[in-house]
Amino acid sequence: MAKIDYINPKCIPGNLFVDQTCIDCWTCYHIAPDIFKTDEDSQCFIAKQPVTQSEWEQAKEALLSCPVTSIGTREKKLNQIKSTLPRKIVDSIYFCGYTSRDSYGATSYLILHPEGNILIDSPRFNSKLVSAIELLGGISYIFLTHKDDVADHEKFQKHFNCQRIIHRYEIEENTKSCEIVCEDEENFRLFDDVEILFSPGHSKGHLLLLYQKKFLFTGDQLFYDHVLNKLFASKSFSWFSWQEQVLSLKKLEQYELEWVFPGHGGWCNKTSESIKEELSAIK
Repeated sequence: MAKIDYINPKCIPGNLFVDQTCIDCWTCYHIAPDIFKTDEDSQCFIAKQPVTQSEWEQAKEALLSCPVTSIGTREKKLNQIKSTLPRKIVDSIYFCGYTSRDSYGATSYLILHPEGNILIDSPRFNSKLVSAIELLGGISYIFLTHKDDVADHEKFQKHFNCQRIIHRYEIEENTKSCEIVCEDEENFRLFDDVEILFSPGHSKGHLLLLYQKKFLFTGDQLFYDHVLNKLFASKSFSWFSWQEQVLSLKKLEQYELEWVFPGHGGWCNKTSESIKEELSAIK
């Protein structure tokens, strides 16, 4: 729970606040960019107090999604606001929220698919989120992009009796029981419109998911800066090989992508030409 006596002093006075336990995971910034900003110390603060119903819904979504419960309210205003999670982004793709400290606040997505819904990386296991996902048809597959963002995958698997997908290079003690293990260093199709891409770089066995040839889920291979409206990759967070990561990203230029869903920073909708330009700029 956020602590009012540990509030970031840069917060605009009002009901909503952020304390100084923020880990700068970028979650709240893309959910409510007008409300939450980051200071020179990479700490989140309240730049604008919510006023409208829409702003309070964004604030609640950010509060529920904060992996370290840094966001709080002085009064119980948010109890009156209905949760919007999981929230539909586009087509059959949903933002799950409820990010986990264990995955440093990585974003999890849900694809509603006629052959079985796919959870992409794991959020926190929360009863309200689970109930909402049940109403959307449950989960048939959990696609784990890499070992960093597995969070509560075991709890989701047990509850939904679903199959988890991971590359063998990413297997550790807590993922050794995954049902579908990608053994080869090549792409493969889960369904006709769902392709799993082998994409080493950030980690040795990093995987991406391409849906309908235009929606790309990138895990930590790509990030998104909502302020600059730009896709980027981080050499500082390339745990396996920056050279391999650059080569993997270069291969993505063959696709006519329209939407990119990274693990951090939010998602973006751009022309395929713009996406190719931003990918080609990563060196």
